[in-house]
Amino acid sequence: MPVAPLPAAPPVPGPRPAPDAPLTAGAPGPDAGSAPTAAAPDAAAPKPAPRARDAYFDNAKFFTAVLVVVGHFWSQFGDSRAAHAAYVVLYAFHMPVFVFVSGYFSRGFMRSTDKFRSVLPTLVVPYVIFILLYRAQLVLLNGVEFRLSELFRPHFLMWFLVALVFWRLSAPLWGHLRHPVAVSVAFCLVGGSWAFTADSTLSRTAGLLPLFVLGLTVDPEHVRRLRAGRARWAGLAVLAAALPVAYVWELGTVVPRIDSGLLYWNQGYEAMGFGTAEGMMWRLVALAFAVLLGAAFLACVPRGRSWYTEMGTRTMYVYLLHGLVMKSFDYTGVLDEPVLHNPFGIVSVTVAAAALGVVLATAPVRRCTRWAVEPDARRLLRPAPART
Repeated sequence: MPVAPLPAAPPVPGPRPAPDAPLTAGAPGPDAGSAPTAAAPDAAAPKPAPRARDAYFDNAKFFTAVLVVVGHFWSQFGDSRAAHAAYVVLYAFHMPVFVFVSGYFSRGFMRSTDKFRSVLPTLVVPYVIFILLYRAQLVLLNGVEFRLSELFRPHFLMWFLVALVFWRLSAPLWGHLRHPVAVSVAFCLVGGSWAFTADSTLSRTAGLLPLFVLGLTVDPEHVRRLRAGRARWAGLAVLAAALPVAYVWELGTVVPRIDSGLLYWNQGYEAMGFGTAEGMMWRLVALAFAVLLGAAFLACVPRGRSWYTEMGTRTMYVYLLHGLVMKSFDYTGVLDEPVLHNPFGIVSVTVAAAALGVVLATAPVRRCTRWAVEPDARRLLRPAPART
């Protein structure tokens, strides 16, 4: 379990991104200093104080990361109609929000080529480390035959890092377009009929592209409006109404059931049994619901600092590490135990999944696993050119 064209800054004092936050890669901080004044030619001006982080976005990233963990555990309860209805609602917006916020904090990639230096150490190197861990787990715990040709193929949640590389490399393009969101939507709709959608990673990259571009180019004033008190109540109402709607949809008696693969963005139209025109229509509907429910979720996010705010800077740890825990339970059959497939068991697993998300965002976990999530890969880069 997402993400103003050029000069626009994030709302409130622009949050200074932390290197350990997977969704934060915003504009660089202020200049280190200013030129000496005539009155004191030998005295260097003091460094400006770092800009304060925006607690709202750190909170949003924390809750989104926890929902990604919960959603992956809920995927094991397809035999419960109520649990699956909640799962459908969650998948309709939680990854789109994850991608949107990723785009919102990738604006620096439109303004400076220096930002591209971060792609290799923060995305590519962690991908190599974790894909090896996930593949080893697949072979050792799940008994899958080892194939060298599949060693670095995206597995489970690793698709997001690959997609984020593509999205961030494309960032400068969107700043030059008059209507970037409309163009990205058109690419998303047409892309659903192309042959590359047979690859789930490329299909997700194309399908969720409009959410990244929306975050990249949205007017910060629109995001600020989600913080109004009235917006919170409206958001709660929308999310509450979505649950019974999804339940009725799951019944398939009132409204015909539609392939829920639309919410996973990992298949093309043909694979879901749609013609091109029909597939475009349903994908556009899925995008509309993603924006509606995503905005409702963001409206409900707390505004002020709390005990979990700092954890919002460590969402990469939650995202990459929880899959290893979840897949260990999955491959060993723990999640198939009948005792877990009743209302009490589902609630218990949900609470445990949320607790896992919180634990993985703590400072001790960061210290123990930083070598993998935030490896020191500076030696792979050439020294940055001196500014003149």
